[in-house]
Amino acid sequence: MSKQREKKIIEDFLTHMENKGVYLTKIENWNNNSIWKKDNPQEHHRTMIRIKFDVERLNKTDKEIEIEKYLMN
Repeated sequence: MSKQREKKIIEDFLTHMENKGVYLTKIENWNNNSIWKKDNPQEHHRTMIRIKFDVERLNKTDKEIEIEKYLMN
């Protein structure tokens, strides 16, 4: 099978998954995400939870680059 055909199959599969709500994302900064809460809030205080969560979805160019790198191996 030609590299161009393999690339098209991979791109079609990724498009199919995106239509189902499944996306490729970078997880390089996963450890920078955080959840904070007060373990023992005072009786009359409200419970506060602070969440910082960043997920970066790969754009079309990023996906094409990664597919090309994969097909080079």
